[in-house]
Amino acid sequence: MDLDFLTYHYQIKQLWEEERLSRYEPGGYHPVHLRDLFKEGRYEVVDKLGWGGFSTVWLARDHE
Repeated sequence: MDLDFLTYHYQIKQLWEEERLSRYEPGGYHPVHLRDLFKEGRYEVVDKLGWGGFSTVWLARDHE
């Protein structure tokens, strides 16, 4: 997937209503950014699929 496309896609999605930044605190949402890596680089965050009152769903690529 082209990184320029992902950047453009993410910027367009920012125009939609997003969860409040104040929820990103201890006991709240965990801050996640596009291209973040988890589990020693195995998973790479590709996109935000959606969010709600109790969770956020991220699309991740499994590099294994």
